[in-house]
Amino acid sequence: MTKMLCIDDIESYALQHLSKATADYYKSGANEENTLRENRRAFQRLRIRPRFLCDVSERDLRTTVLGHHLSLPICASPSAMQRMAHPMGELATAKACESVGTIMTLSTIA
Repeated sequence: MTKMLCIDDIESYALQHLSKATADYYKSGANEENTLRENRRAFQRLRIRPRFLCDVSERDLRTTVLGHHLSLPICASPSAMQRMAHPMGELATAKACESVGTIMTLSTIA
C-alpha cells in the first residue's frame, strides 16, 4: 500500500481507486455542504506548535472516552454506506479501529 502522510494523500488514493459514483458520494456533504465547508475552514485555522529538542521518549497518547481506554485520542467518525468502498464496510472499520486500540462512531445510515 502507498505510504500516506496526510489526509490529502488518503483522499488522492481513494479517488484513484473508487468508482466515480462512490468517490462523488464521499467527497460531498449534505444539502449545500455548509458543514463540510466550515469543517475545512476550522482545520485550516489549526496550527501545530512544534517543540524542538524535547525528550519525546516517554510520551503517552492514551486517553479515556466515556470510561473506555483508548491507545490514542483519535477515532473514526461516522461515514455511511462503507460497503461502497470496501466489501466488509463498517465491520472492516470497526476491526481496524480495534486493532489500534481506538473506537469508531457508527453512522445512523450504516
